[in-house]
Amino acid sequence: MWPTTSGLRCLSGDEFDLVRGAVGIMVDRLVAEGREGDPQEIYGIPWFDQWDWQQRIWLLERISLALLTDLAPPLPAAMWEATVDAVFREILQLVQIEIDQPDMHVKKSWRSSAIDAFCYQQKRQPRIDEFESDLQAWNILIMQLADTILGVRLYQKAESFRDRGMTQTTQFLTNHGLPEDFLEQIPPLRTLEQTQVSIDQIQSIVIR
Repeated sequence: MWPTTSGLRCLSGDEFDLVRGAVGIMVDRLVAEGREGDPQEIYGIPWFDQWDWQQRIWLLERISLALLTDLAPPLPAAMWEATVDAVFREILQLVQIEIDQPDMHVKKSWRSSAIDAFCYQQKRQPRIDEFESDLQAWNILIMQLADTILGVRLYQKAESFRDRGMTQTTQFLTNHGLPEDFLEQIPPLRTLEQTQVSIDQIQSIVIR
């Protein structure tokens, strides 16, 4: 379960399907990066991008359990929020691929899936349809989906306080009910065997 803006819950319906699909693609990319030497997919989120491929798989495992099952959420940490942010960046990138490759044939487009998730989540139709080719319009819609789950990105705000000194950073964390190690928790180093267990765990959640 995840502490969303509407309370502690796990994702469901079309919202669930959109996120699980994106996580599945991300795991495939990470496996190709680690085992086949494919270039790293950069999301522009240092709190996710900076870790090695096995650590990123572990992060995806943990947030998949939190978002997509009824298990208790992990204790607050910057790395969790950043990983969820990266999932929605992945969705935007998948939409961009569809826009750039209009002849690509798929069973269901990512744009259609994003709209379905929006309707399920917001209980209304968005202002765009699945044939919209303006990436900025899709960015707005996808960020609305992410905002409903993540709310204010406290990891981004807390990181900005680091330059102001430890005292102000600690005060910010205290004011927002965050643990002192919110910016210090990092993913553990993982063996190949441990990574395979994480991959299997994710696949058990996202493959239907």
